Amino acid sequence: MQLTLDIPEKYFIYQSPVELVRLLKLNTAIDLYRRGRFSVGAAVEFVGSMDRYEFLYECRKRGIEPQTYESKEELQSEIDMLAKEAF
Repeated sequence: MQLTLDIPEKYFIYQSPVELVRLLKLNTAIDLYRRGRFSVGAAVEFVGSMDRYEFLYECRKRGIEPQTYESKEELQSEIDMLAKEAF
C-alpha cells in the first residue's frame, strides 16, 4: 500500500524528502512500539532501513525501554497474534 502526504516545501530546507520520510516512518514505528502495537520486528520492517539494534538504540535515545514479557504465556500470546497477522 502506498500513502501520499502533502507536505509544504518549506519543511525540506534542512532535510531531503527521503530523510523526512525516514524520520516520519521511524517516529511512527517508535510510537507504535511504545504503545505495544508493534513488536521490534514489525517496527524494523515498517521503517525498512535499519536493523533491530539500530531501532532499539533509537528507542533508548528517546527514553523508551525494550518491551519485556511478564510470563511465557504473554510471550506465546504475542507470537500467536503475529503468526495470525502473517497469513
